[in-house]
Amino acid sequence: MSVAERLISYITSVRYEDLPREVVITAKRLVMNTLGATLAGSGAEGVKEVAELVKEWGGKPKSTVMLYGCKVPAHEAVLVNATMARALDFDEFHLHTGIHSGATVVPVALAASELCGGVDGKEFITALVVGAEVMCRMRLVPDSCIGVSGWTGEVYGAFGAAITAGRTLEITEKEMRNALGLALSQSSGTAQTIYDGVLGTRVQQGFSARAGLLSTVLATKGITGAQNFLEGRAGFYPVYYRGMDYDISRLVDGIGERYELLNTVTKPYPCCGFLMAPIENVINIMRHNNLSRHDISKVIVRVNQRMYNTVYAPSETKYRPQTIADAIFSLPYVLSTALLRGDMSLEDFSAEAIRDPVRLDVANKVEILVDERIERESKELNLSLSLHSVELQTKDGQCFSQKMYHAKGFPQRPMTMADLAEKARKCARFAVKPFPEGKVEELKGLVEHLEEHGNV
Repeated sequence: MSVAERLISYITSVRYEDLPREVVITAKRLVMNTLGATLAGSGAEGVKEVAELVKEWGGKPKSTVMLYGCKVPAHEAVLVNATMARALDFDEFHLHTGIHSGATVVPVALAASELCGGVDGKEFITALVVGAEVMCRMRLVPDSCIGVSGWTGEVYGAFGAAITAGRTLEITEKEMRNALGLALSQSSGTAQTIYDGVLGTRVQQGFSARAGLLSTVLATKGITGAQNFLEGRAGFYPVYYRGMDYDISRLVDGIGERYELLNTVTKPYPCCGFLMAPIENVINIMRHNNLSRHDISKVIVRVNQRMYNTVYAPSETKYRPQTIADAIFSLPYVLSTALLRGDMSLEDFSAEAIRDPVRLDVANKVEILVDERIERESKELNLSLSLHSVELQTKDGQCFSQKMYHAKGFPQRPMTMADLAEKARKCARFAVKPFPEGKVEELKGLVEHLEEHGNV
């Protein structure tokens, strides 16, 4: 049996009863976290414009554009909702790869459920678990991604979206293979949007989700896609990772027994996943030693190459963010904010905040270095998204340093459903329309008992 055949067999055969309890719990957290991020993202730059555009396009009112009070064709609703979920980079990511699966599969599961109707909570959970799991595993196949290849996790999004949609719509194995072949034809996502600090980063999430759902719907109408979509001469890995090392067996080894979804990280701070651990590390050192920003003369952060490439290069826009997107991916900016405020929130990513002269002055105290020992240990432990060390030097000659492996929200220290509800309440303040606290609590209750619902 080929890798593709084993993969499709797993995708189409797994049932809710096969899912370990901890996987179901993680899936519910993924849903709650994504909905919270969507609340905040609904009012973000670029989202309203995309929402207005799909409303202008019109079409059959099949699925809801969240918080905008309209229904449009399902694939267009997903374009907006996935963009919304990723807009402020407050969603989640996979610990070892950085891939954002929730912002893809949750909007797709919701839109597909509306499209066909009668989807119960157990099937909803199963559909998003399988889609997210395959997305994470596909990203584990190559040895390198964003910092080397230039491809972002969104190149896998169309596949995860097609799988989640396919499970929700109950398509056949043959249709699933065609859907994944059609997803290959639409797979895209470049890190250049991050380097340039543009809105394309958030919209790429919408592109991938839309592509996956559209692929599935096309497959149900008999449209055929590439059959050897993984390993063919022009299949996904030979084309996207030409000349680079990858191991296709990683995609299916232990599938259905060992779940990569359990390595999901939910974010306590609204910025790039690489920044979670450094922010917490600096805040902890400051608090434990009763330091203020006036005490600090220099901050030295030792990182691995992948972290350096993503949140420090090019350094000009990291020390002086030109856009909010620049700031969301800037290690100097977030650490200056942590030194100033002892926290990090959505308010810190406004046009005014990123031009605050005090904040920018403090950022000049931050020095970022690629450290060979950190690089080696990051690779050995597969912790390039978090492992680093921080050294705070004070004006009176003291030095405080700490290495960090796992931050709050990581699998080793997960955010609880109560934590995620509190995060959603904070996000609701930034929603494009009022979303009362009572509704957040109601949402929490629905998600906690999702498997009990007969019609999502």
